[in-house]
Amino acid sequence: MKLAAIMVSAFLLWPSSARAIEVGRVDVEGNIFISEKKIVSVFGIIPGEQYKVDKVSQGIKRLIGTKDFADITALYRIEDGRAVITLRVEEYPRVKAVHFEGNDHIKEEDLKAKILLRDGFFARPAMMTGDIIAMKELYNEKGYNRVEITSRSTPVPGENMVHVTYVVKEGKKVKIRNIDFLGNGAIESKRFRKAIESHEDHWWSGGEYKPKVLEEDLAKIESLYRNEGYLDARAAVMRIDEINEGSHVDIYVKIDEGKRYYAGDIAWSGNAVVEDGDIERLIKLKKGDPFSLEAIEMMQMAINSVYWEKGYIWSRIRPKQNIRKQKIDLELEIIENNPASINEIKISGNTKTFETVIRRELDVYPGDRFILGDVQRSVREIFQLGYFNGPPNIDTEPVNEEGDINLLIEVEEKQTGNFKGGFGFSQLNKLSGFLGVQENNFLGRGKTVAMDWEFGRYRKNMNVRYMEPYLFNTDVSVTVSVFNWIQDRISQQYYTDRRKGFSVQAGYPFPWLDYTRVYLMYRFEQIELENFDPAYPEWGSLRRVDWPLNKSTVTLNMGRNSTDSPFHPTTGSETSASAEIAGGPFGGNVKFVRYNATTSWFRNLFWKFTYHLDMEIGLIDGYGGSKVEDYEKFRLGGNRRYPLRGYDYYEVVPEGNDPYVGGRFMTKYTQEVVFPFSQAVYGLVFFDAGNTWNSFRDANMFSLKRGLGVGVRLEVPGMGNLGFDYGYGFDKEGGPGWEPHFAFGTFF
Repeated sequence: MKLAAIMVSAFLLWPSSARAIEVGRVDVEGNIFISEKKIVSVFGIIPGEQYKVDKVSQGIKRLIGTKDFADITALYRIEDGRAVITLRVEEYPRVKAVHFEGNDHIKEEDLKAKILLRDGFFARPAMMTGDIIAMKELYNEKGYNRVEITSRSTPVPGENMVHVTYVVKEGKKVKIRNIDFLGNGAIESKRFRKAIESHEDHWWSGGEYKPKVLEEDLAKIESLYRNEGYLDARAAVMRIDEINEGSHVDIYVKIDEGKRYYAGDIAWSGNAVVEDGDIERLIKLKKGDPFSLEAIEMMQMAINSVYWEKGYIWSRIRPKQNIRKQKIDLELEIIENNPASINEIKISGNTKTFETVIRRELDVYPGDRFILGDVQRSVREIFQLGYFNGPPNIDTEPVNEEGDINLLIEVEEKQTGNFKGGFGFSQLNKLSGFLGVQENNFLGRGKTVAMDWEFGRYRKNMNVRYMEPYLFNTDVSVTVSVFNWIQDRISQQYYTDRRKGFSVQAGYPFPWLDYTRVYLMYRFEQIELENFDPAYPEWGSLRRVDWPLNKSTVTLNMGRNSTDSPFHPTTGSETSASAEIAGGPFGGNVKFVRYNATTSWFRNLFWKFTYHLDMEIGLIDGYGGSKVEDYEKFRLGGNRRYPLRGYDYYEVVPEGNDPYVGGRFMTKYTQEVVFPFSQAVYGLVFFDAGNTWNSFRDANMFSLKRGLGVGVRLEVPGMGNLGFDYGYGFDKEGGPGWEPHFAFGTFF
């Protein structure tokens, strides 16, 4: 449709007489999908108003602007002294379906995500042209720079509809044979190659030529120069040569380095809240250093962060430069503005969790000054609840001219309760079934209720647990657990172990250490060992015990957790130290003292790879003339209570001991590199080392059992965790060898 032709034909039909004519009606012809009422409404001329050529022209422009018509013709005639306008329209056909041909290397759903045309839309040529451009950009991102895309419209007989087909001729990928840099002297070419994404074609890497990426790479090269003081440096493509019949290109990049600038005098002004000495310590750029834009940006960020920690979130730094030949004097004008106080804290997105559950984790309150560190701590504490998909989103909204703000916290609920049922497999207990229900955010009030039942040939467990995180709205947490479990005789176990009892634990924040809580737990259990393995000697000490035994213990534990995630930490640490006393003033007929200390340390290595270091030591001893029974001693191996991968369960005991007699002192440490394949699948490489001895005096930290291997972790919604580790034990009895470790379902 050509607008100029339409307007000319319309003006030829309309009278030039100055006599005023009233519009009688507006008729529409040729419309199929669009109603006459809608067309007349968009046209905008109604019966009874005065007929004017410019208003008719504007009405046609509005109809053209809808992009629904291939052609529009306006006709004029007089009936009974009034003007009758007839609009003859030709609609674009509607799209019956969109198809793709020739897209061998990009999926149809990926192409559909890039285009705007959909079934039922008008088949507008402009929209199809835009779709072709968008699809070409997608192919260019994949390295297909020779791609050709056309559109084909096939009419549907008897309907004003078409099938639109995008025909793709992908061509071959264009790869880079060489990238040469010309004109660079201050920075070596190898630094460019490390910084840019475009790279040459090798057998181990693709090396696709992507024009958009190359453009971004030129900006990266210029940024490298500006961080070295070459503020006028420019990088541009000088020439691109096609070779090997167009399958490869040689790229020549011309570098114009320009002059190098150095820092002159550095001064600042406007600071009243932050002292000069504090700012001076943040000025890393010294007089005579290359004038680095990156260094200046880092200085500004560092100074801003000091102001944010004092509540001055509206502070600004305005750098002023004075160029003297190749020296640049820098003045930082600090505009402090007013400090921001929090007027309201608004929480959204909590469709299940009560607002009070979130608010009690906050370190900031209405009326407080907005301190960045306190807000960040609040974000961490909310995320550590484990009720939400990721850390909450934080935003602010100004409320007055003094700079006060409302703090906006938006959370996204995640599933916190699940019903578990099915079958699991572990190397220790083989096949077993399990049923369970757990809700970590019971009724949205932050309480935990759980019931687990595991049943199988070798293991039967029942455990019911309730946790109240804020007892009577205080900082005291209380956990109550009742259990009954049976571990039948298996390899390295030598007997059936039956236990039933309960525990009550109270926790409270430790006032002088951050991220730290103190716990006091009382636990009572009745223990009975029976069905001894024939390999366990008749004179063995456990056969002579008058079963069952009553064990009554009190445990004092201090734990600190500064990790950034309750699920898969990437930074921070988790440390605990405990002392457990059995018997004595607490009753029962089992007496011992057990000390245990563990620490886990997490650090991000690069990209999504996380390094994890874990260390643990344990010591158990009797008191009051009592000895420690063998079943309480440390035996290492497997991946359960005292794990040491690469070794069978309970395989590692003190040298010279019978295999059923553990040690009274143990130590182990683990190093892991963890990396995610997805949000639910993690891989890891591990190195474990540990051992146990009959006393602390016998311990030799240079004589550890070592294991090396790989593992994978899968989170199965509603069922638990699937884990597999394959470890090589270097110091196994009988020689080194591999040991698999399975786990599926829940750990008790």
